[in-house]
Amino acid sequence: MNGQRLQELVDAEVAGTSPSCILRVEYPSEHFVWQGSAGTVSRNDATAVLPTDSFRIASITKTFTAAVLMQLVDEHRLQLDDQMVSLLDPSMRDLVDQVHVFEGHSYGHEITVRQLLRHSSGLFDYASAPEFFSLLGADPSKVWTPRELVELAVTAGSALFAPDLGYGYAYSDTGYVLLGLIIEQLDLCALHESYRRRILTPLGLSETYLEGYEAHRGPQLTHAHEGDLDVMAIHGSADWAGGGLVSTAADLAAFIAALVRGDVVNRVALAEMFAYDFRALDPARHTVGYVGYGLGVDARQSNGLELRGHRGHWGVLMHIEPTSGLVITGTVNQASYRPDVLMHGVTELIVGRPSR
Repeated sequence: MNGQRLQELVDAEVAGTSPSCILRVEYPSEHFVWQGSAGTVSRNDATAVLPTDSFRIASITKTFTAAVLMQLVDEHRLQLDDQMVSLLDPSMRDLVDQVHVFEGHSYGHEITVRQLLRHSSGLFDYASAPEFFSLLGADPSKVWTPRELVELAVTAGSALFAPDLGYGYAYSDTGYVLLGLIIEQLDLCALHESYRRRILTPLGLSETYLEGYEAHRGPQLTHAHEGDLDVMAIHGSADWAGGGLVSTAADLAAFIAALVRGDVVNRVALAEMFAYDFRALDPARHTVGYVGYGLGVDARQSNGLELRGHRGHWGVLMHIEPTSGLVITGTVNQASYRPDVLMHGVTELIVGRPSR
């Protein structure tokens, strides 16, 4: 591995569209660990970004949520094919009839935990609704309740297909909000307390927290952007179980490596999380190299390697090649630009040829 070449990748991101970039690479077979950064905290704050700084991880939160659910499965608190309605607090059940209506039929009572985890329920994604962005723009500091997010899915859109039918994959933050509610109902505590007790504290992830529900901890928080817009005024509750965590490249690397080792969920659960098929693929929503989605974990191919992990809306990446243990984590802090160059650039250094 070549640290200078990795820094060039980071610098190139900031020279392009990104306000800042953080990258961490771990390659155990060569006893190689490198992290670098470039750019400034925000477009209006010239403080230099450090490799150890924190950032919003957006949808990488889904892997944490899925891991908690799989722990609950291992504890026989639920089964993957349980219907979600049987696991929700009664106060949410009035929305079940409304949240998934397709071709005049309500499928809300048929949706299972597995379908929520793998985005095969057909639920409308509230986070993709223009109304949601209008509301965020009008009142970015609004503290959202999970119920309000599900209600928005009901009023702002409609289901895309019957559960497990159609093209079989429709990415939905709505589904992960419902999973967060199931966790709270079964664990009898707030979601952030489940994350901390089950994952963050045991793994020593002291710089990871659920924004809006816990105080900031760790290093300075770099700013995510949507184009030229600094989005940090948006309250962390706006994506909650689907995207509300803040972390660092080092914490993400520690988490995904521990997950693959079997230190977070057992081997049976890990196999369930990693299993995917090509039916669970919506090409219009993903870049070249994406091949499928399991239970809170995606699969991507790059330079002959199959990487597992997740991406986040603000150009965040968390990838691991399970056999070699190669880990790639970081962010470009820019929603309008995907971190594909970082991923392919690192794997090219590993295998010695450019991605096709």
